[in-house]
Amino acid sequence: MNRPFVALALGLAGGLLVALCVKAVRPAPVSLTSIHRRVQPGRPNLIGAPRPGAVTSLAEHLARTTMGRRLAERYGDDLFVAQTTLPQLLAQVLAFGAIGFLVAVALFGGLAAAGTIVSPVPVVGGALLLGLFGAAFSLQALRARAAIGRAAFRNAVSQYLTLCSSVMAGGRSAEWAVRYAAAAGEGRAFETINGALSSAPAMGRTTWEALTAVADEWKTPELGDLGASVERATVLGGDAADAAAVIAQAMRARSLDDIERRADRSNVKMLGPTYLFLGGFMLFLAFPLLDELSRNL
Repeated sequence: MNRPFVALALGLAGGLLVALCVKAVRPAPVSLTSIHRRVQPGRPNLIGAPRPGAVTSLAEHLARTTMGRRLAERYGDDLFVAQTTLPQLLAQVLAFGAIGFLVAVALFGGLAAAGTIVSPVPVVGGALLLGLFGAAFSLQALRARAAIGRAAFRNAVSQYLTLCSSVMAGGRSAEWAVRYAAAAGEGRAFETINGALSSAPAMGRTTWEALTAVADEWKTPELGDLGASVERATVLGGDAADAAAVIAQAMRARSLDDIERRADRSNVKMLGPTYLFLGGFMLFLAFPLLDELSRNL
């Protein structure tokens, strides 16, 4: 194989790889769906508005196919929590898949340029394998972002419940307290709850029905329990302050338990690298002695 031709191919592949990396990590602009969600919360359109570009056009076309609908059904909740659309996810999958494919081609091309005889079968197989690995990595990254978003939402709901119980303890009614607490906070959770409560009268919903809708959408049963407490306080004239305080305390206890579990898992994961480091260090210290013994034998 001609070396200048191989160098040119590697240069083009490297330039395309850098361009794809820049395109993949560039943050997307704020969409109209995220702004609309603040005014009237609800599940946004997972397809999104069309955008120019070859990769995005291909991703939007795939999003409208049967495969795209199946991906939307499987990853719809994660897309909603991560504040992204299906074409954006597919564009990332295509980008990371192409990056993995090009990395494999560049590696095998480098071996061929060095004079190593490379069969085309492992080249194609390795390229496809790395491409699939890149696509799986983008899907795993989506799940990780969704998990972080759900954890942040639950923590904000815990703070919201604590604020509600404090306002109720001051003598305010349950409905006034939940609305005031939602308007007083900042962040996605408070904006979602405040939007649901603000749009509830226009949609023919009560306050507790709006809280239950947010609880079902975000799979946060504590908000549903708060809605039931508000309903009892409004209809039967009970006190919802104690119930809100108990729910908030239970959420804090679960959050602390989750933090401890994650810390324990992190400690377990660090045992392997620690043992490898200690083993390598001991081998480094014992190498002169082993070398001397091998010479004397």
